[in-house]
Amino acid sequence: MYKIYWTDAANQAFSHDEEALTRALEVVKARRDAGHSFVTMVAQDPRQVGKPGVDAVVDGKTPDGQDYEWSKAGRAGKPRKNDKTVVRKDA
Repeated sequence: MYKIYWTDAANQAFSHDEEALTRALEVVKARRDAGHSFVTMVAQDPRQVGKPGVDAVVDGKTPDGQDYEWSKAGRAGKPRKNDKTVVRKDA
């Protein structure tokens, strides 16, 4: 079940329910393309297994073998060696 929320030009709130993810994403895109503001979607996926994010750290490693270095102080931790780095140069 996916619930889509948006507001219109008068800041009036609306919602819509969708069963399929692809259809829910189409509705979100259509609302944004129509100029609605605050378009968002939430889901309660009954097929989800486990908690979102890293749920198994063993000896400081994630299930894919990467070092797990996240801390609240560092928020997202330092970049991993294979992370894409985006550099913006102002002209």
